Amino acid sequence: MTFSALPIGLVAGMAAALLFAGLVTQSPGAVVLALAAPVPILIASLGWGSKAGFIAAAASAIAIAAFMGAALPGVTMLLGSALPAAVIGHMAGLARPRADGSSLDWYPLSRLLFALVALAAVTTLVLGMLLGYDAAGLEAAVTEALSSQPDSPISDPEQIREFVRLVVGAIPFVQPMLTVLTLVACLYISAAIVRLSGRLPRPKDEIPATTALPKAALPIFALGLAASFLSGPVGTLGAVVAGAFGTGFTLVGLATMHRRTRERPARGLILFSAYGAIFLLTFPLLAFLVLGVFDTAKNRGTSLPQS
Repeated sequence: MTFSALPIGLVAGMAAALLFAGLVTQSPGAVVLALAAPVPILIASLGWGSKAGFIAAAASAIAIAAFMGAALPGVTMLLGSALPAAVIGHMAGLARPRADGSSLDWYPLSRLLFALVALAAVTTLVLGMLLGYDAAGLEAAVTEALSSQPDSPISDPEQIREFVRLVVGAIPFVQPMLTVLTLVACLYISAAIVRLSGRLPRPKDEIPATTALPKAALPIFALGLAASFLSGPVGTLGAVVAGAFGTGFTLVGLATMHRRTRERPARGLILFSAYGAIFLLTFPLLAFLVLGVFDTAKNRGTSLPQS
């Protein structure tokens, strides 16, 4: 371990803990800051090496646990934000010399995205078990809370139950989606910051051209989606896997749009219209999910390494 890794990791860990602290203390408006908690850890890992990133992850979890006087908030910080950031930062810094010794082969963006999506699914499942996620209990509590509100926009008890069932049923899909998007955004921002400082050894990735998922992601997504229609823990497991990998395929579809519209005169209008439709309607994301699956299956999917 170099001398700089320890202080950089500790400082980054404290910064990440401060960003995350508002969420565990239920501070209003702290969600946005908590979503940025991986950034200091990723900056430490990308700019000062993997050891600094893992030190930052451990320091942030310990700081949160000490601040709250309980281990569970620290574990939540570690699994939900810190450890995935440190692992992704480590993978982004992996490289090996080419056979001719001319340059380095960096860890491919497709496998990095696969690892990120898988981490999001696994950490969501583990956190759900640790926090005691109970869909039936949550559904009952939310239904009772809405029914007791005199000014509730839904007055019919059956409509309230249907609405709550829909919202609670979406949680296993939405949580890993949010985790994937948060990690991707934080990785992009952190790499840009470290690159400006001149400490990022990895060359800039051509994101539209290299964003893909290995073909191994296709059966995983298909199995998760099929299992999500079942009830009980199996259905929850399937929903989490489908949510995480579905978000990954959607990102591949968006990258495909950027790549295929290059050098076209109407590119600006196409991109503006697509993102405007996504922002206003949301459901156009399904089209990009299908495009990402199709692109992976037919054209650009890669194989995972055998060792």
